[in-house]
Amino acid sequence: MSQAIGQIDPDILYPLEEFKRVSGMGTCALRTARNAGLRMLQTGHRKYVKGQDFIDYLESVNCNSTTMNA
Repeated sequence: MSQAIGQIDPDILYPLEEFKRVSGMGTCALRTARNAGLRMLQTGHRKYVKGQDFIDYLESVNCNSTTMNA
């Protein structure tokens, strides 16, 4: 499992490997997040995650889980 070493900046476009390192998410967790709505950008074989897209995803997941628990 990766270890988080930083914080996600909404104004940064992260190459996938750097995003995994900074967020602390492993490949499986990232795949699950993508299937649940995390948006990734791709050009050729390279993938990127916008910091703001990750923040929006977390807010969406949090909103969905609090709605289900209510």
